[in-house]
Amino acid sequence: MSDPGPFLALSNGDAETNNLLLNESGPADARLIDFESAGYTHALSDAVCLYVPGPAWMSVGDPIATGLADHYRRALACGVPEAEDDRRYGFGLAAACMSWAIVRLQRFALLDTRSPGDDSRPQLVATLEAAARTAETHRALPHLTGWARRTADLLRRRRPDADLAFTDRAAFPPYTARG
Repeated sequence: MSDPGPFLALSNGDAETNNLLLNESGPADARLIDFESAGYTHALSDAVCLYVPGPAWMSVGDPIATGLADHYRRALACGVPEAEDDRRYGFGLAAACMSWAIVRLQRFALLDTRSPGDDSRPQLVATLEAAARTAETHRALPHLTGWARRTADLLRRRRPDADLAFTDRAAFPPYTARG
């Protein structure tokens, strides 16, 4: 992630759902807002929010099934042709998702002081598992993926309130924009 090569891009630094404005003409005219964390970074760090939950929700939709993954990749490839290389793209995306999960894990000591039932506790498990799932899908970073799975399993055992079925879309619907 620290040496993005051709994937170096200007980012607003916070590509979460609430920082994207859509208009009636569709996603081609979408606009990013909130540039206080802007800078040059690995372009795939902006795609993490499609695969891994952000700080305010437990699950994300399936970006492959919805077509968001392909839409993002095609748009990126217009400026970064290397995004068409499955190996490079998959490795970069897996690294970006794992990096996000590790950054979120740094909050462990704080989360460990929170009461059982606090949503932040299972949210960390969901983050680790989603990052591992993305890396597995792209057949990248197998050792780090195993570590994320084992850490999530450990947190599930340590915190019974975090041992939830995040794949249950009725209990944990993916984030949707507020209307």
